[in-house]
Amino acid sequence: MQKHDIVPDRIITIENFLSPQECEAYIRRSEEAGYEQASITTRIGQIMRPDIRNNSRVIMDDPSISEAFWDKVRPFVPSPLFGREAIGLNERWRFYQYEPGQQFKMHQDGSFKRDNGEKSQFTFMIYLNEGAEGGETRFRLNASPEIVTVVPRVGMALLFLHTLMHEGAPVRSGKKYVLRSDVMYSAESK
Repeated sequence: MQKHDIVPDRIITIENFLSPQECEAYIRRSEEAGYEQASITTRIGQIMRPDIRNNSRVIMDDPSISEAFWDKVRPFVPSPLFGREAIGLNERWRFYQYEPGQQFKMHQDGSFKRDNGEKSQFTFMIYLNEGAEGGETRFRLNASPEIVTVVPRVGMALLFLHTLMHEGAPVRSGKKYVLRSDVMYSAESK
């Protein structure tokens, strides 16, 4: 595994986080579970907005994946962050599938908050395949017109702050598969 600080402590990639064989097994698992159209989260709850997001998704809770991946990713995770310590990965996993014409326009990821005060701060993604045309993850930094682009590579992990504006660019041909969760941080010290 090799870490690249695209933007230190904000956008990080880890090459060869999973092997191509492991990625293929996760793709099969997601296909067997069955994909459904993905909604977006708004202040009023979950809604369908195909003009913003039109990809498919599978949601599953699996603490065993979280535990296994945490051991591998922990050394690369920024901690402490905003007065909180990184404590693990969220057990909620989302598999995303993008087909030609599908995308998720510019947005910020929301935080997952537990009753005990633990809160996610970073998105954790793994690209499960490569070879699709398009489908890059693009970041807009602050109010700058500068775009930082991450091209999917099989088995590569991507960590980034939830608050960064980003998009899953349109896939032009082929399919793109992603596995996503969150890095959880401790409750704030009182």
